[in-house]
Amino acid sequence: MRPRVMMALAAIGLVAAGCSEPKPDPAQAGDAESPEAKADETGGAEPVESRRIESAFEPQVAGGFYTDVRRELERQVRGFVDKAGSAKHAADRDIVGILSPHAGYVYSGPVAGEAFRAVQGRDYRTVVVMALSHRRAASKLALLDRPAYDTPLGSLPIDGRLVRRLLHEHGDLFAADERVYRGEHSLEVQLPFVQVALPEAKIVPIIVAVRDEELMDRAGEALFQVFGKREDVLFVMSSDLSHHHPYDQAVKLDNKNLELLEQWKLDEWKRVAWQPAEGMCGCRPVLTFARFFEGYAAEKRRVTRIAYLNSGDTAGDKSSVVGYGALAFSVEKGMRTERASEKDFGPYGAEERRWLMDLAKKAVAAAAKGEEFQAPDPPFSDLSQMGAAFVTLKKSGQLRGCIGHVIARVPLYKCVSDVARSAAIHDHRFSPVSADELGELSYEISVLTAPEPIKADDVVVGRDGLIMSRGGRSGLLLPQVPIEWGWDRVKFLQHTCRKAGLPLDCWQDPGTRIEAFRAIVWGEDDIAD
Repeated sequence: MRPRVMMALAAIGLVAAGCSEPKPDPAQAGDAESPEAKADETGGAEPVESRRIESAFEPQVAGGFYTDVRRELERQVRGFVDKAGSAKHAADRDIVGILSPHAGYVYSGPVAGEAFRAVQGRDYRTVVVMALSHRRAASKLALLDRPAYDTPLGSLPIDGRLVRRLLHEHGDLFAADERVYRGEHSLEVQLPFVQVALPEAKIVPIIVAVRDEELMDRAGEALFQVFGKREDVLFVMSSDLSHHHPYDQAVKLDNKNLELLEQWKLDEWKRVAWQPAEGMCGCRPVLTFARFFEGYAAEKRRVTRIAYLNSGDTAGDKSSVVGYGALAFSVEKGMRTERASEKDFGPYGAEERRWLMDLAKKAVAAAAKGEEFQAPDPPFSDLSQMGAAFVTLKKSGQLRGCIGHVIARVPLYKCVSDVARSAAIHDHRFSPVSADELGELSYEISVLTAPEPIKADDVVVGRDGLIMSRGGRSGLLLPQVPIEWGWDRVKFLQHTCRKAGLPLDCWQDPGTRIEAFRAIVWGEDDIAD
């Protein structure tokens, strides 16, 4: 079931059954399942988990630029990283980005290993991989809107929330464009290094196939708006250096490119780097990142060299070589202080969440004071889309009112306003909220997806909300309820039966309809940027 807000299929209207009762009676707990132990295929370091995700983007150059044999690939990449000497590089600074080469591993693997060794063990949750297109041009920076990107090491998850945010907030600069990824190696060759060095991270893949420098500048500024404060984000720029010069000439050209970036002489670097054979083939992603990097104060930034080799060093033939460099782009610690929330707020940014929360509070206050309230038109288009939502009120941590719609019959902002008012004065389980209580209330908003049939064995606690229906009776519990009460799956099913006024084991009756939905949930602590 995809987590999208849409019109519900079941004809369920305004309900107060989505929240737990003030004092529910727990049912008998089921036994928790213990995870299976995983075999260590490498016999040494913890192996990369070879998980596969449905609908992942398939590898394009496995078996060409790098081996398609899983164990061999892991040993090779881990060897490059482990043999690198830069583990303590910039240990006293916050590395925002690295430059890493993208040739076949036999040529550029040692330098890529140095780049990723410099960031291995740092707590990055998202890696923005920026690469070029050797094959196709595009009018916008190309994103990959898939759940994951496959390599022989498994499916590397794509941070879909961030991809969708870029598409939603900066659609004039970014587009989902798989065509640009077909047959391209510059981004893909970075991914096994991400999987080995930063195994907990998700990626945001970006291919810069545009030729418009002004658009690249704007894209870099947009990326700073989205990622600039996040200390758990790393950028990886994919680029080789000069191509097919004699060894000594290549060293001179490559040192010039790297030194200009280290000295941040960007205008001079552009004149050199954009030369076809003398410069950097990944100058477009590097330039886009440079505009991002300039969002930090100049005196706080630093570019330092991690490593430089060329194919003459790694493969032996020095008559015509390709250069490979690794750089670290860092800032002083403490400049980036924000981290991604563990919660998924879908398309609703902090300003949208804050606006809806303020709307709910105003609706409750008007209801408690006996005043009329007309919801104003929202400044965000997402909030004018048809939506279904619940508003939960608590006082001193105890439920004080909770009512919602499961069918998306009105725009989301009107739904939130209506159900907030109803939660305050129409929840039959409680007396109406008084004006004196307003300062003691806490608020929570849940935006629902459409219910879909589900088997009891497929219910996931913390992900699914449930609707149990049989013989004209129905009951609903929100996804956060079993988390709050520490219920397992069986308890959750039993309490939803109880909510419907049915026997606790009604979920085992073939005549009972079980539906699941998901919810995007936020409270007052979740409306900060």
